[in-house]
Amino acid sequence: MTTLAICSTLIGLVLGFRFRFLVLLPIHFVGSVSLATISAIQGQTLLQTASAVMVFAALLQFGYACTALFSSIARASRATRAVPQTAGVVVARKS
Repeated sequence: MTTLAICSTLIGLVLGFRFRFLVLLPIHFVGSVSLATISAIQGQTLLQTASAVMVFAALLQFGYACTALFSSIARASRATRAVPQTAGVVVARKS
């Protein structure tokens, strides 16, 4: 279960850096179906399967939310930096 938790969080972090919010729905679906299939093959109970799927979903979203928070803080800090002016020439900065 610890491996599942770590991998789910890392997947959420990678998805948060790379994609928008709508990518979570298909990843959540594919991951849940995969976990249910693997659990059924291993002969786990329904409660164990449900807890694995819930841990996967929660930590996937947690990793994504952490990345989104980090990105918004980074963008805000870049937006508040002073733009240097050289010899009376105004330098415009594109974002």
